[in-house]
Amino acid sequence: MANKYYKVIGIIDGASECLFGSFDRSDCVSEIDAERVSWRADGYKGIKIISEDTTDTPDTDVYSDVIFTKHELFMNQAPAFNFELGEDDLLAEALERGFVTKIDGAEDQYLMNSDYND
Repeated sequence: MANKYYKVIGIIDGASECLFGSFDRSDCVSEIDAERVSWRADGYKGIKIISEDTTDTPDTDVYSDVIFTKHELFMNQAPAFNFELGEDDLLAEALERGFVTKIDGAEDQYLMNSDYND
């Protein structure tokens, strides 16, 4: 299994170029919002987000606000379930719903899906 990595790409002089990358798709959306005018002024066209699978893992310092351990996920989300689910059940529910994904290659690390809509 691999981890999802998102890239903002643009085409300039007929070649595709990576303008930004992140394990968190919402970072890419924010970067496009902030830089689109500048990139277009520089000559980039066809700016879009693509994803690729990688064996690299997200840096826990960089992504500290969207990486959880099972216990941290429980402490963060248990109130939303009226504390009716234990740690294991809540993690299983979060994985099934796509709220988090397991970070491949890291023990007890889960990346929150910033684009999750219930």
